[in-house]
Amino acid sequence: MARPGPLSDVRLKDYREPVIEFSCRRCGRHGTIERKLLVKAFGAGVSFAGLRRRMAMGCERMQTPEGDKCGAHFPCLGT
Repeated sequence: MARPGPLSDVRLKDYREPVIEFSCRRCGRHGTIERKLLVKAFGAGVSFAGLRRRMAMGCERMQTPEGDKCGAHFPCLGT
């Protein structure tokens, strides 16, 4: 299920910049990826909440007994 909040509302088709930045506040993971590659892989209708879950796949903090503790976010969106 998508995390409630602003990322659930924003879709890849709504973001027109050519590069999307991804970062994690907790583990320091950071990177950029071309928007067109994400559209090709997941479709333009995917939400940023869905992208966040896919890009943070394997993060042990994503599903804890206390809920989502992963610090993954998209600095380019101001989140």
